[in-house]
Amino acid sequence: MDALNAYDSRELDDFRHPGVWNAPATYWFWHRIPTEDEIDDQIRRMDEAGYRSFQIQARMSMPLADYLGDDYLRMCRHATDVARSHGMTIGIYDEYNWLSGHAGGRVVAGGHDDLRERHLFHVTADVDDRGHVEGAIDGIHAVDVDYLLQQGRDWVFEGGRPQWNQWRLVAAVAYDVDDNDAAKAPTILDVTDRARLTSADSDGCAAEADLTDGTVYGRRKVTFFVAARCATSRMINYLDPAAARRFTEVGYEPYARAFGEHLGTTVAYVFFDQPHACFFDWAQNHGTTASTLMYDERFYRELAHEAGKRWPHILLAWATDVGDDTVDDRIWFYERYARQGIDAFFGTISAWCHDHGLKLSGHEVLSHVSSWDPTSTIIADDPRTNFGLDYFGIDAWRDITGVDARNDYPQLSAKFGDSVARSHGRSGCIVEQYFGRVVSGSHFAAGWWELTLDQLRSQTMRHHVLGMRQLLMHAFWLTDGHEPAGGGPQGDDSAEMFVNPRFDFAPGVNHEPWFRFHRRFADESARVSVFLDGCEPLDEVAVLYPLATDWAYGPKHGFGRHMAMWCENLARDGIDYAIIDERDLAGGSVEGGALRLPDGRTFPVLVLPGVQVLGDARSVDVIERFVDAGGTVFATGGLPKAVAGEPAGSLVPGRLGSLTIDGRHIRDGLPQWHRLTADVMETVRPCPRVTDTTPESGQLWVRRGRDRHGCQRIMLFNDSDRSKTAVVETGVSHARLISWNPADGMVGEPAEVRGRGVGPRIELRMRPHQVMLLQIVADGTPTPASMTLASGWRFMPYDGTGTMPVSIDPTVGWERQGYPTFCGTGRYVHDVVIDQSPERGWNLIIPRVKGSVTVHVNGRRAAEAPWPAGPIPLGHALEAGVNRIVLDILPSAANRYYAGTSQQGDGPAPCGLLAAPILAPDDGVTYITGIE
Repeated sequence: MDALNAYDSRELDDFRHPGVWNAPATYWFWHRIPTEDEIDDQIRRMDEAGYRSFQIQARMSMPLADYLGDDYLRMCRHATDVARSHGMTIGIYDEYNWLSGHAGGRVVAGGHDDLRERHLFHVTADVDDRGHVEGAIDGIHAVDVDYLLQQGRDWVFEGGRPQWNQWRLVAAVAYDVDDNDAAKAPTILDVTDRARLTSADSDGCAAEADLTDGTVYGRRKVTFFVAARCATSRMINYLDPAAARRFTEVGYEPYARAFGEHLGTTVAYVFFDQPHACFFDWAQNHGTTASTLMYDERFYRELAHEAGKRWPHILLAWATDVGDDTVDDRIWFYERYARQGIDAFFGTISAWCHDHGLKLSGHEVLSHVSSWDPTSTIIADDPRTNFGLDYFGIDAWRDITGVDARNDYPQLSAKFGDSVARSHGRSGCIVEQYFGRVVSGSHFAAGWWELTLDQLRSQTMRHHVLGMRQLLMHAFWLTDGHEPAGGGPQGDDSAEMFVNPRFDFAPGVNHEPWFRFHRRFADESARVSVFLDGCEPLDEVAVLYPLATDWAYGPKHGFGRHMAMWCENLARDGIDYAIIDERDLAGGSVEGGALRLPDGRTFPVLVLPGVQVLGDARSVDVIERFVDAGGTVFATGGLPKAVAGEPAGSLVPGRLGSLTIDGRHIRDGLPQWHRLTADVMETVRPCPRVTDTTPESGQLWVRRGRDRHGCQRIMLFNDSDRSKTAVVETGVSHARLISWNPADGMVGEPAEVRGRGVGPRIELRMRPHQVMLLQIVADGTPTPASMTLASGWRFMPYDGTGTMPVSIDPTVGWERQGYPTFCGTGRYVHDVVIDQSPERGWNLIIPRVKGSVTVHVNGRRAAEAPWPAGPIPLGHALEAGVNRIVLDILPSAANRYYAGTSQQGDGPAPCGLLAAPILAPDDGVTYITGIE
């Protein structure tokens, strides 16, 4: 393809002048109702700074009574008129402060107490010798609101504290326990008809039961399940669709009336923010979740009817283990619980948006904010109680995926957001970027006034690499607040948090001294977004989100660490991956040795990260067919042990153990990444392949894709303070290289290769923090790609004893694989098949080795490397067909002379290969010292 046909005029215009969905957006914090002059001035400043859209957000410092009042809405309308004159777009931020759903308390006001949040508690007590048992619920507090100090309590609760009414006994379950204090399943018995509430007030309740009837003899414990309404909470019952409808009536309709003809044009979407009921804990909570469940009487009655005799077991499984059925019972419950909440709330607001010509966006409570671990949590210790952590289920109701991210760490948010979007036929996501204080003795709401523009830029580029389309800045501020009342280095300024704008999740970005340079950053981010919008991912690896495992075991299970290990390291190594939903896996098919999902994406590799239980037996069928067709499965933490709904001892999960999966790909524990990376690279064989030849200088982030013209697109970001060298293998003998410069919008061939193109390997020199956007337009023939030789190695001590070679792991020294004292010549043997030879031959790269190396190929000495450094030239020693590579490695003598003495230190010294060797073509390298 000619370079001139690699893009069209529309693509060029979009890149040079990005639109409102690619340029950064911002929250606009209103700490009070602004004047028209303030609105005019601040929208002009936003526009000049490169923001092309914004959301008005009323903060806690604004009197609650002002929210959605006439003056407030009149100023919102004026802001929309002004935004339209600037060609900007507005999203409706749908709540006062945050916690979408309560409309600043208007949903439950005016006689609508029935819509206030309701919760289910439990208490377990011992049955005494008389067959009597009693228990109490007290010490109730909202863990999430406690973090917000008294200011937060005053916002969430009328009167500043939770008070309760309408206590009711939902169930009482009697049972005996085993030595681990788990319920013995055969003894579980519903004794609700023998139980009653003995007292109830605004702080708790008490219950009792009499089990004197001989039919319940031998049950030593009873668990009471009681529900109540939080009579002072402004938060709603998210399980009740009537609460969501009321939310649209009093929270959305006022905006619709105020915005008028702007609705569906200048005002383009609604954005929700962390809707959730409070996470209440209580003194007697010794159960399996750290907080209450949401409760709706009608919904729980439907569950009880559906479950029949299983219902006491299912309820009890929330409080304790119930034997072999524990996993099934919890998954059965959380699947329905999540669906009810998701459909009742998100389904209702989605329908309202579509009826009014608006798109729905926003983000729920994410348990992986500022982390790669989906069990790390931020808001509460166990967010399963909030919509079941079913991120894919929630996204089915959105039109634009939104997530949030905290501070300037690399993290999972953007990747998870892009993944759930692609599951529903969309791509990319909005990332709300905020900053919380992490200094010892501080409060997170004080934010991070230390933020610099280079930190914000670097974090933004990381998000782009991982799947973000648009940055949503938290936030542009109406005012920067005032000096703390109890100022001074020793003053207690906790009362200033949230209500003094200065300490309401700083920084107010427009009050940072560096803000005058913001436009340059905003334009660069927007152009990066446009460039990445122009390509599709390569879909090299699918990582399963273990939702059923989470439902069954909660955040204490190790799957979160496994997901973190895979997701972070695949990202750092530049492997293109997506997190997938088990519903998509179960509904998938196998095509040409690849896993094909219902949305059309195909993956040659599937990762099961700490998956202990699958939610659907169809998933086993698909995995079976995938492996039989030649697909690759990696599993850490072992293979799944159970399938929801299948009886204990079922053959369904056992079928996975009988698959012909390479043993190196199944690890029972949590391995270190370097033990997996060679196998992953050998399996994926990425093309184009990008290698960071200077990893010691910091992280090189890479995103690769293919555009509609069939060209390769690559984003490179040097996330370090030092220069870097990166090598790109294009996979073709010749190509045109086009640089898309995000700084100024210029597109064209770099001066060093203009008119002559590049060869199969490009060596790029990158400045610190530089972003490169490259398009590779192939016009040559395919060339061999590098091969990671991760498997198939055999080893023998080459000492004349004539021992037979044994299988060996090339990522671990031989001293840890059965040869702790051997210090002679260690011989490694590997047979490799060469389909096509490069014109200039091959190089052998040995990334890590302890010892001097001699290389033989097909019985002939090919090269020596007394101190291996850089590629070892093999020339044309390798031929088409099967070739035998022999590495003779001579280590130090430490393990011979120190063995058995106290001088050995931490153990035997490393000997031999410590990383898988790589065969790389030696074909022409094009050196580019700088791309502007």
